[in-house]
Amino acid sequence: MQIEPRPFDDPDVRSLVDEVQAEYVRRYGGPDETVLVPGEFAAPTGAFLLAHVHGRPVGIGGWRSPTRAHGLRDGDAEIKRMYVRADARRRGIARRILEALERSASESGRSRMVLETGTAQPEAIAMYETAGYTPMPERYGRYADEPSSLYYSKELPPIRRATDTDLRVLQEIERSAGLVFAEIGMDAVAEDEPPTPDELRAHLGRCWVWHDGDDRAVAYLILDVVDGAAHIEQVSVHADHARRGIGRALIEHAAGWARDHGYPHLTLTTFRDVAWNAPYYTRLGFTVVDDARLTPGLRRLLAEESARGFASWPRVAMRRSL
Repeated sequence: MQIEPRPFDDPDVRSLVDEVQAEYVRRYGGPDETVLVPGEFAAPTGAFLLAHVHGRPVGIGGWRSPTRAHGLRDGDAEIKRMYVRADARRRGIARRILEALERSASESGRSRMVLETGTAQPEAIAMYETAGYTPMPERYGRYADEPSSLYYSKELPPIRRATDTDLRVLQEIERSAGLVFAEIGMDAVAEDEPPTPDELRAHLGRCWVWHDGDDRAVAYLILDVVDGAAHIEQVSVHADHARRGIGRALIEHAAGWARDHGYPHLTLTTFRDVAWNAPYYTRLGFTVVDDARLTPGLRRLLAEESARGFASWPRVAMRRSL
């Protein structure tokens, strides 16, 4: 299955929107008459996603940026038209679409997801609650006064795409993250120079940062493609923000992005015996790739790392199935 952005007025999207409206008629006696404008679901203030399996559309979902006039907060992203075809349910597709919407909204600077559902949709309610959504006090929209309407929200992680203005900060993060290697005698690693701004700039399309309350990056992850797999080129957390689960959150964000784009695996290279390297990634579901099963790209990366002076400490390639 792949999940990709589509315009709200795309024919495949419209066909599924018609199906969800028919579902509302069956469950509530009438369609959802909330006015939705295609432009509301255009980047960077919205998105609409289509899930398809072997080219067949099976599910949809979108988010838009409501205004204070809607009775919501600045930074909210409102989910609309979540739907999976009846013959494709119970396969985790709705959850995958929901997670993709959350990543999209987070990357666009949204801080909270909000949604309206109804008592006649117990399956949806169960999914949202399992995904971490909790009842919210605000009631909004056309059906705010309807007893059957239920409202949920979920805070989003501060993850966004890196921009050109982040590049110098990413170098600072890399230097800070490297200092801990000096504490275990790996001075060559600690003193290794971070990528140049130009080298980092080449990765901006697949580089995510975790930012603080002032929108300053404190951690970052770069994703590349190696031998048909999504490859974590670098993940670094500033020492002042270590041990807070930030690296794990960035890895899960990248894994979700890679899965949506149809990549079968997530790979990386790392130090075998450093506690916060291979043993840490093992806990996140990665396994060591045996030498005999190394792909040409992974073999090349390990050789390049050895040439940079890392040969004194064993390096391994690791893979996680998506």
